[in-house]
Amino acid sequence: MTVAKPALPRARDARKIKLTTAGLPIEDAVQNACEVFQALANPTRIRVMHALAHEEMSVGDLARALGLSMSALSHQLALLRLLRLVAAREEGRTTCYRVVDHFVGDLVHDCLAHVEQGGGSRPGHQHPHKRRR
Repeated sequence: MTVAKPALPRARDARKIKLTTAGLPIEDAVQNACEVFQALANPTRIRVMHALAHEEMSVGDLARALGLSMSALSHQLALLRLLRLVAAREEGRTTCYRVVDHFVGDLVHDCLAHVEQGGGSRPGHQHPHKRRR
């Protein structure tokens, strides 16, 4: 037995419908965006992205700053690197990471600012944005 969908209301503005439809992203872009949001749906990865959006850091320094073991941090960085959200650079025996582009760093900052402005019980983002471009 198939359930019929309820009828949609009459269109109010065909021009807006046409413009919206024409401007929708392709399915691959939507799926890739979902993967990014899924990756960012993790407190540790939000902190990693926030830190690296400000400045390139060595894995050891980042682990110390975030209070993580090298193993735990490496696991998170591997996922972020797979999604091309961060990039690594070798400096002798040290590996340094940075955010690949400013869009995702800005997304993390804007989300934290949004949450802070929402009247949370304590501030979540306590410094001005220092955007790297």
